[in-house]
This record gives sequence, C-alpha cells and structure tokens, in this order.
Amino acid sequence: MTKWKPTFEFLLLLVCLLALTGCDGSKQERDKAIAEAEKAKAELAKVKAALEQTQSERDELREYIDGISKEWEKAQSELAAVMQAQEELQYQVTELTEERDAAIAEAKDTQVIVERLREQLREKTGEIRELEEWNKELQATIQELQGRSEQIDEEMGEELYEEPNEESNEGIADGNNV
Repeated sequence: MTKWKPTFEFLLLLVCLLALTGCDGSKQERDKAIAEAEKAKAELAKVKAALEQTQSERDELREYIDGISKEWEKAQSELAAVMQAQEELQYQVTELTEERDAAIAEAKDTQVIVERLREQLREKTGEIRELEEWNKELQATIQELQGRSEQIDEEMGEELYEEPNEESNEGIADGNNV
C-alpha cells in the first residue's frame, strides 16, 4: 500500500494540473504544466510497468504457493499414510509381543509340568523298583515255603507211611500177646 500512496498523490497532482491548464494563464505556466504532465505520464508509465511487474511476480508467487500447497497436501497425505502404516505395524508388534509372551508363559508352564511329570516318573520308577524287590523277595519266600511244604509233605508222607506199619506191628505184637 505504501507503493500506491505516492502514485495516487502524483495522479491527483496531475489531474489538478490538467484542470489548471484549461485556465487562462501564461504560456510559461502552460509549458510548465505540460512538462509536468509529460513527467507525470512518464512516471505513470513507470508505475504501470512496476505494477505489471508486481502483478507478474504476484502471479508467479501464487503459482509457486499453489505448487508448494499441492506438495504440502501430498506430503501431508503421505505422512498420514506413513503414520497409519506405523500404527498398523505398532499394532502388529503389540500382537506379536503378546503372542510371544503368551508362548513363553505357556512354555514355562509346560516346562513346570514336564519337570513335575519327570519327578513323578522318578518316584513311580522308584516305587516299581521297590515293588520288584518285594516281588523277588516274595518269590523267594514262596519258593522257600514251597520247598518247606514239599519237605513237610515228604516228611509227613514218610511218617504216615511209617505209622501204619508200626501200628500193624504193634497190633500184631499185641495180638500175639493176647
């Protein structure tokens, strides 16, 4: 606006001079007014050229700003896409982390179960060994008892076999005595 203020003042002066040239005045004043008018025309031509250059620069700046605005919008769009992709990746990372943590917890639980089962297996194996030892002892005892039983049966068989003979001998002896 400061560029236009002197131009408007100059144009106002030019109009006033032109108005005064129509008045009866001396030739000198008239020549002076014409010279000033010519000077004003030249100044006006400079101002018009400056105005056209300023308008041209303004149009270039507008195009430049439009280009920058389009690039800015494109960059904003790309940034939004990158941010969305980052959020999706963060969500996936969070899901994978949760899955990993759950798998680790499950593996730890499984490891505890495996250790517990191993301990139970050791205990059961020990119990089985004890039972096998008892079984061997019982088998040995059974065989020993069977051996004794057979021995007793044999002894009993011999005693039974011998007793009737002795009784018959006694009866014979008693019968002889009678």
